[in-house]
Amino acid sequence: MRLFTRLCALLLALHVTLFAQEQPAPSRVFGSSPPMNYLLYALNPQKMIGLNFKAKNANNNATERYLDPYFLSLPVIGSFHGGGASINIETLLAHKPELVLLWEDDMMAQTVKTQIDRTGVPTLTVPFRSIESMPRSIETVADAIGEHERGKLLGDYARRIIDEINATVSTEKKARYYYAEGLDGLSTECDASFHVVAMNFAGGENVHKCRQSNLLGLEKISFETLLAYDPDVIIVQSAVVYSDLLADELWQSLRAVKEGRIYMVPVTPFNWIDRPPSFMRILGIQWLASLFHPNAYRIDLDARTKAFYELFLHVTLTPKEIPSLIGVEK
Repeated sequence: MRLFTRLCALLLALHVTLFAQEQPAPSRVFGSSPPMNYLLYALNPQKMIGLNFKAKNANNNATERYLDPYFLSLPVIGSFHGGGASINIETLLAHKPELVLLWEDDMMAQTVKTQIDRTGVPTLTVPFRSIESMPRSIETVADAIGEHERGKLLGDYARRIIDEINATVSTEKKARYYYAEGLDGLSTECDASFHVVAMNFAGGENVHKCRQSNLLGLEKISFETLLAYDPDVIIVQSAVVYSDLLADELWQSLRAVKEGRIYMVPVTPFNWIDRPPSFMRILGIQWLASLFHPNAYRIDLDARTKAFYELFLHVTLTPKEIPSLIGVEK
């Protein structure tokens, strides 16, 4: 499997090299899925031509404090996926894309590729599901759009963090977690879903074992099922739901809530772990590993957050705002 993965990486790198040799680096790029669009933002937002959905939405806290005004002003071209306006190929072409990034791990990847290939616009298919694939994919996209130095900088950082967490949590007993989504916290994800890749990588084990039944996930369960699972840790997607769950007498009967091991996913400026699973997961896995294995993975999360924001987002955080981003009151 490792040999196959390396071969795929070499072929992808060769494809990018040939692409770069054939024509100048594109300056008008579109990501057909949110993970690809957000990756473009980290590399160079000025090369983006549009968004999949509104910059600020229910899954993030996208504001001018943390994001380039140019990004916030970009038009919504649309998405092939749920959660955004349905894309119109003619609308996409009107924005004159020179390259479209495709997310290899998307369930609709082949459908999307077929539609865009008919337009004659070049595409680049990028693996971005697994945490381990991210450093090389960051570098690959950076090379394709002429951002070589930036790509190496971000790729090297991501690789270092991934190796660090692997070395720390691989021998630890996995923390059994439940991912609480939906308005009542009783929607969740299957254990192999791409929505929980970051949690699994950071030393967690999803208590909900199932096969994903749809593109969006959000599998429904009963509270009785959750009570039987009795997870060690609960990760909550929404701030509103988080407050409701803490006040709910039923949820207070869960061991994780009693022990104070219920946490809200940071979402500034983008979600740190999911919806979409973006480059922010490089910070998210540090947050998660510190929650799942606080005795083994001891880091200064404030310092790590500050460094990440400066590197990936060009934002200098103040000491006072970092705790609120992480969801810790001090």
